[in-house]
Amino acid sequence: MHNKPIELTVEELKEIASLNRLWELWGARNAEEMLEVLELSYCVKFHFVSGGPGYVGGLYIIQGDAITDAPPVSLTRDLDGKVQILEYIR
Repeated sequence: MHNKPIELTVEELKEIASLNRLWELWGARNAEEMLEVLELSYCVKFHFVSGGPGYVGGLYIIQGDAITDAPPVSLTRDLDGKVQILEYIR
């Protein structure tokens, strides 16, 4: 099982940077600005494997460049293959 963090590709970073909801969470005004923020953040991907049914898919975790009380942002892919943010309820 490969459970080590994997560096995101430029394409994955651009795809994540295009999410309007992420702009709202991180205070970006557009995808270009969000991409700049992501380039200064910790961004990793895991090949997530569940105990059952097995391989689930990519799990992305983004942590800003400062540790705060805000949790990291977690993302997965939906059934159509689009990246989606896992929303937290606080």
